[in-house]
Parts: sequence; structure tokens; C-alpha cells
Amino acid sequence: MDKLTLLSHINLFDELPKEDMDLIDQNSTMTPIKKGTQIMIPEQPLDVLFFLKKGQVRLYRMTPQGKQFTTDILVDGNVFGETESFMLTDKQTFAEAMTDCYVCTMDKGKFESFIRTTPDVSLKLIQILSYRLKETYDLSEKIALGDVRYRTLFLLLKMSEKNGTRNKEWQSINMKFTHEDIATMVGSSRETISLLMSKLKKEGLLKKMLFGYSIKADEIKKILME
Repeated sequence: MDKLTLLSHINLFDELPKEDMDLIDQNSTMTPIKKGTQIMIPEQPLDVLFFLKKGQVRLYRMTPQGKQFTTDILVDGNVFGETESFMLTDKQTFAEAMTDCYVCTMDKGKFESFIRTTPDVSLKLIQILSYRLKETYDLSEKIALGDVRYRTLFLLLKMSEKNGTRNKEWQSINMKFTHEDIATMVGSSRETISLLMSKLKKEGLLKKMLFGYSIKADEIKKILME
């Protein structure tokens, strides 16, 4: 797989000229990563940024009781990791490949040298960080205030808005996830989520597709506003 070709699919670099793309190609390393691989572990900090070119990555933290709490699911074009200049994930965050992935890494020195000559990249990273903080705050608020049904509907809507496509009243969720993943994000159990997902299907708010799920986004928005 050609690294330079794949870089054009990273959202961060959509508007970069070819000369900047060439610089990234020269200063980064592309690595294929198998499903289930731990990419980032708090006990082994890496002073690098990761650019997810293809695949799906789960960010999560561990509670004091040893339970996993998923904070985000990243798809093609997302950025994570940290250097002294940019911290897009905190020091307690794990990153795990949910599918086979291709990840491009750039270490602190090369990255900081690159952004000195391309200030637009710095602005986009700040936008990504701001958006991620807002999403985390919104989800935390919903988890604190709503019941399991409310929290799950909110999460499904957010995931569909992240990279879904619209087909009449249905909006897809173009991600791979399990009921356990949903449970760890909304603070519930897998069994409860399995029952709830079945109920949402019967109510006509959710349907299983060949490559994921689709939801009736407008109806769910109305429910969340009640």
C-alpha cells in the first residue's frame, strides 16, 4: 500500500499542497497494525502523533476497579497521541486497533519541525482537540444525567454524525462495534445493551445493515429533546 497515496485520505491534510505532502512522506513511518493490537499504552508513553489512514481505533481508559471505559472510536482521517506541543489524548489513554489498520507516525522532532513551516496544520490540530474535548464533555454530561436508553440513543446519533451517510430517513453508522463497546461508553452492561438494541430495532429506530447499523436520526433527535 502506497503511503503517499493514503495520506491524501487523512482529513487533517485534505487542503495541504503536494510539497507539504511530500515532506510528510519523507518524515513519517507507515505501519500496518493487526486487529487487537495495543497501539498506545500509558505505561509505555510514546512522544509521537499517530495519523489513522485506514481502519478503526478505540480510545479507552481504565477505572480504578479495572474496568475499561471507551472514550472514543476513531476512523479514517483521525489523529491521536501526544508530543510536548500537542496532546490529542491524555496520559491515561489506551489505543487499540479494532480492525486491521494502517497508521502513519511522526516523532516529536520531525513533527514540530514540520508545523513550524505549515501553521495551517497547527490550527487544524487545535480544532481537532477542541472538538474532541467538546465531544467528551457532551458524552460525560449525558452519562451523568440520562438513563441507559437516553445515553445509548445519544451515542448512536453522535456516531452516525461522525461519518454516516443519509438515505431518506435512515442515517448509517459506518463503524464496527460490539454491544460491549457501547456498554463501556455509556456505563452499562453488555446484557443490558443487547436487550436495548433489540428493543430499538422493534421500535423501528435502529436496523442492522451488512456493514454496521442505520438509525432514524431525526426521530432520535426528537426523543432526545423531549
